[in-house]
Amino acid sequence: MSKATDHAQRWAQALTTDTEAAVALYADEVLYDDRRAVDHVHDTATDRAELRERLAPYANGDAGNGVGIHRFEVLEAIETTGGNGAPAVTILWRWTGEHLAGFRGVPTGGRTLSTRGQTWHQFDADGRIDRELTNWNDTPVLQKLGLPVLTPHYWDKDFDPGLLPG
Repeated sequence: MSKATDHAQRWAQALTTDTEAAVALYADEVLYDDRRAVDHVHDTATDRAELRERLAPYANGDAGNGVGIHRFEVLEAIETTGGNGAPAVTILWRWTGEHLAGFRGVPTGGRTLSTRGQTWHQFDADGRIDRELTNWNDTPVLQKLGLPVLTPHYWDKDFDPGLLPG
């Protein structure tokens, strides 16, 4: 198993079973952003206390509280480098959520949801994650929940942009 795959598997396991073990993978000062925001709001954590709050729902084990049971399946882990030359790993994953009351504020109606995404981890000199950027592909989940999210194929030869709602 590669170093990147080993890290990815350890991260996914800790994330969904043991919040303290997951938080221990991160540096004391961290930049965690799982919504690609450019400002510091609820979705961006900059220390372990904020990070713990953001990660805790993924390790929920109570199917009846509406928080959901979460699984992350590692599909691929790729060794990369950060902008400053620091070692980094890109993790491609599939998330599944069951027993969720809602997803991004939309009631789930008891549906099991699944989507793919990616997480990029940059490591500090001690091998701890000091920067995480995560991108979720929410579109298929929101479509499954009945929202009319358009996914036009702009690259199709006969695509007519005039058909899009304006």
